[in-house]
Amino acid sequence: MKHLIKAVGIIILLIKATLAMAQQDYTVIARISAPNPDMSGIAVSSDNRVFLGFPRHADDHSEFALAELIDGKPIPFPNKEYTYPSRKPYSEWLVSPHGMYMDKNDVLWVLDDGKRSGQKEIPEGAAKVVGIDIHSQKILHTLVIPKPILSDDAHYNDLRVDLTHGEKGSIYIANSGFGERYSLVVIDIASGNCREVLLNHYSTSPELQFMGFLEGKPHAYDFKNQTFPNGGADGIALSPDSKTLFWTTITGRNLYSISTDLLSDPKISNQKLAEAVKNEGQHPACDGLAEDEKGNIFFGAFEQQSIIRRSANGSYNLIVYDRENFVWPDGLAYRNGYIYVTLGQWNRLPGFNNGKDLRKPPYLVVRIKVSN
Repeated sequence: MKHLIKAVGIIILLIKATLAMAQQDYTVIARISAPNPDMSGIAVSSDNRVFLGFPRHADDHSEFALAELIDGKPIPFPNKEYTYPSRKPYSEWLVSPHGMYMDKNDVLWVLDDGKRSGQKEIPEGAAKVVGIDIHSQKILHTLVIPKPILSDDAHYNDLRVDLTHGEKGSIYIANSGFGERYSLVVIDIASGNCREVLLNHYSTSPELQFMGFLEGKPHAYDFKNQTFPNGGADGIALSPDSKTLFWTTITGRNLYSISTDLLSDPKISNQKLAEAVKNEGQHPACDGLAEDEKGNIFFGAFEQQSIIRRSANGSYNLIVYDRENFVWPDGLAYRNGYIYVTLGQWNRLPGFNNGKDLRKPPYLVVRIKVSN
């Protein structure tokens, strides 16, 4: 018995040591406080410039919606006029940017879901994808998501840009839904043509029996009584060869994939797309995803308050853990051997906590060295 107790004690010490080492292995690169709003999306350039998105779907703030981190401070990007609320047509300014992606040419792609807190309608022109050359600061593309594809229940959460399919490429968008409408959206960059696919398919919809833990407390999924952020297709990732798209639902534990040869082809029917979806197995419940050039996928695991890596062979391992600061890992981006993460505390919003705002600024942006 003494040997058993001693062995258990050693195991506990090893676990504690592992978590302690993981907890320390990151660097805070920004602390965001009022009057600056809470951030979500993040993208990083080839020369390590960091860009952040500040959506208005939870707080209809009057500050900038897109910024570059310079010396740890967010500076409106590409300019103030484009990132602050405006009376111009909705297609000419950023309403509520969420997902962000940097392509190999250092074009920053920003997904604007067009949603503002307190407003039911998403006006046409507000929901769009914008491509910005970060060097010239010129807007290269404005791809509006039109009605009837656009609905007021849409929540365009994250995106990936595939430059290998289509004349100028294809964009894949995860729609996690503010209402009970969940899907993927595909945009052909050259023509601007949009398609909504896998609408309310099991792979893009919440898992109805989902129950998860947030900061040590259990939460069961209930669309009519929401006590934590929930929805359908959310995290999204692209394989290194751009042949496979992966996605997760924010209310679920299954990773799904599909061939981009099929997904990018407008001639392929919804039925064939539905039949082509693959279940890649379970994963930690998460919000954002990131991927690297080796086929690893990184998860912002909100239950474990951790960043988890899934290797190309399907194995998982812990990258970093912090019970105090990793409250809700949100946007993730990989670049040059580092994972960048925004920590937004979205589960502490008043709407999930009987009207009480439990968030505790500053909101952190961190950088994590990814070991082999």
